[in-house]
Amino acid sequence: MNKVISSIAGKWQQELAAGGYENEVCNSRDFTRLTKLSRTWRYMLTAANLKPGASVFEFGCGGGNQLVPLAVRGYKCSGIDCSEEVLVRCRQFISDVEKFAGEALDIQLVQGDFLSFVSGDTYDLVFNFGVIEHFIDNCEREMAVQTMFHLCKPGGYVVSVVPNGMHPLRERMKREGLGGYQIPEIDYSPQSMAAEMMQAGARQVEVIPYNLFGYMTIAHAPYFLKLMKRLYYYIWQVVPLRLLPSRFVSRHAYGLIGIAKKLA
Repeated sequence: MNKVISSIAGKWQQELAAGGYENEVCNSRDFTRLTKLSRTWRYMLTAANLKPGASVFEFGCGGGNQLVPLAVRGYKCSGIDCSEEVLVRCRQFISDVEKFAGEALDIQLVQGDFLSFVSGDTYDLVFNFGVIEHFIDNCEREMAVQTMFHLCKPGGYVVSVVPNGMHPLRERMKREGLGGYQIPEIDYSPQSMAAEMMQAGARQVEVIPYNLFGYMTIAHAPYFLKLMKRLYYYIWQVVPLRLLPSRFVSRHAYGLIGIAKKLA
């Protein structure tokens, strides 16, 4: 295997060995919360017109935070992660959720390096949350995006959810390791994300900025100032983004959702 590819997978293995952003379900309240779709997923499922029963594949599935809620809602889920340790925790999470769901969840997990992953199956949706931006090398990142398209059915969708590389605290976030893993990242803009997906085989691409001023909630600050920032953030969440200038939204969104339809 290519040494550079192995080093990227190795960084993730080291980062996730002791723990990641794993969820847990200890009671019925946790389970009820798990079944509620986030705004991000509402955007994605609406744009891709995906209904329960559709097949989805996650590149960098981690502890199952994305796949498990989808499986609970009836989607056929698969995922890959390079860390066996995190997949052990993922399987435990799945087992805990199944006790409250009262049935087995349709989730298939694979341990391996995505850049060398080969499968005979294809999926209605192939996605990653906060993974693709860590591929600093352009060739490796293009390979990862192309692999996502190879795994996607004709007419299906490929989705990447990444940090917005344009917001005011982006450089501080990377410098101080705020809000993410300690692995270098590239800076995505709506334009660069759309161009990358079109080059990989998309028929059409929509890039949705989301979580306006979300970056304000992760910066370290005195308690009162942090409280004021959160209040400011919540006020902006009730403003429909379609009413705001696109340049303003792109500048102050915390993240970007790239939704690409594969050529039929």
